[in-house]
Amino acid sequence: MIKKNAHAKLNLSLDVTGKRENGYHDIKTLMVMTDLCDEMIFSKSERLEIIPEFSFDLKSNLIYKAYELLKNKVGYDLPFKVEIKKKIPIAAGLAGGTSNGAACLYALNDLYKINIPRAELIEMAGGLGADFTYMMTGGSKIAKGIGDILEGVDPIELDHVLIINPGYGVSTKEVYQKIKIDKERIDFSKILEGLYELDIEKLNFYLRNIMEDVVFSLHPDLLDIKNKLRAFNSAPLMSGSGATIFGIFADEKSLEEAYDYFKKIYKYTYKVRVGEGFGSF
Repeated sequence: MIKKNAHAKLNLSLDVTGKRENGYHDIKTLMVMTDLCDEMIFSKSERLEIIPEFSFDLKSNLIYKAYELLKNKVGYDLPFKVEIKKKIPIAAGLAGGTSNGAACLYALNDLYKINIPRAELIEMAGGLGADFTYMMTGGSKIAKGIGDILEGVDPIELDHVLIINPGYGVSTKEVYQKIKIDKERIDFSKILEGLYELDIEKLNFYLRNIMEDVVFSLHPDLLDIKNKLRAFNSAPLMSGSGATIFGIFADEKSLEEAYDYFKKIYKYTYKVRVGEGFGSF
């Protein structure tokens, strides 16, 4: 039996800088890991079992895809059972599914003593999706390319962050189809300054997610959440392609006041921390 905590990530700004001929988009984003996680217990089994069962097609599940990737690599079956205590909302812009898949790769590698080196496992995972390269490694990083080129930055530690998810998902594919790429680029150096100084005013000026325009046009309630979060003296932003909105706070009092307000309205409201100690398998 092997236990893994699959952590949620946040995008502390997200720029879309271009579109490739193959349809993929070039991005630049600042990513960090949070202490919000799905608790996963893996054990050997006679067949693949995911508990509780997901409501969508098993073969589209990234746990299944990770299993298939390893099975094809070694040339024999690796049946297992995984019990999941799910806390990360689905299709929320928090990479919960990718995190589950990354946990599966590391767990099966250990469970069956396959002994694939960590660097090779990370490289293999990149074929499952652009987020995998980051989710397999964690830390405070800027991701470029399609999200697979990582550049480390000084550790970002935030103790007072509120995550709010409205209880529905957003299609990343649809957002990319509708996004308009402008010439104005996000100033990541100023964002990093604001984060290290915990300067809420500076963060409110520089934090930006270019996907917000598309998502807010489809779901105006998310803009309302963002504006209300700002009224609680936070620096709010949408994570990834949504629908999760988060707020960065400078003090615990403001965080608690916002939490008390939003928790009454939205079931998926979490107080989280950001740090280097989360998300490293």
